[in-house]
Amino acid sequence: MNLHDALVAVRLGVVAVGGVASLWSLRLGLHSTRGRWTYFLLAMGLGLVALGAVVEGILFEFAGWDLVAAHTTESVVGIAGFSAILLSILRSRV
Repeated sequence: MNLHDALVAVRLGVVAVGGVASLWSLRLGLHSTRGRWTYFLLAMGLGLVALGAVVEGILFEFAGWDLVAAHTTESVVGIAGFSAILLSILRSRV
């Protein structure tokens, strides 16, 4: 296994765990009677963080972007995701 394969494996792990966490948060939001939007924001944030890993891989592997530009784009998507997660925490008033 070379370095590229290891990076792809780690990115797939991020997508898998982030996707499951996002779907679980969405499920909690759909079954919750109060705080529904908090769970939806959490699901959106986790989904964006996972999507960032996919975006970086697609831009680097298939769109021909250089690694710095692809990683910068992933970081911007990650900022949006973590902002949604922070907003969901602030909305929970915990």
